[in-house]
Amino acid sequence: MDLLALAKNIADRVEEEASAAQVSVTVTVIDVHGNSILQHRMNGALAFSMLISHRKAYTAALTQQRTSDLFELVQPGKELFHLMSQDTFCAMGGGAPLIHDGVVVAGVGISGGTVAEDVGILEAALQPRRHELRESI
Repeated sequence: MDLLALAKNIADRVEEEASAAQVSVTVTVIDVHGNSILQHRMNGALAFSMLISHRKAYTAALTQQRTSDLFELVQPGKELFHLMSQDTFCAMGGGAPLIHDGVVVAGVGISGGTVAEDVGILEAALQPRRHELRESI
């Protein structure tokens, strides 16, 4: 599996969805070891979106969970509260694991809009495309 090709495909999808939503975002893809594969900042995306998208991708890759699903788990007294003491983790929505053949291979994170916009753009970008369904049949 070509992880860079997968990352480029995801970045293209995110940019397409973000453009349709009229939101400039940064998309980052990080492998399961925490290494950067790709970071793409759309024209107009704020500079800090690069840092936040990186943290979301890192968190999704290493926890193998959507960052929006972690919010309740990182509250004081909860089992993952200790993660928030580390600068590299982020429990805001907009990060998701990337799965290939049933195995998590990376994490993707986007930032630039509101949390709801980031989540919506990412969810739309991760949906299977019609032509891909035909090719797999």
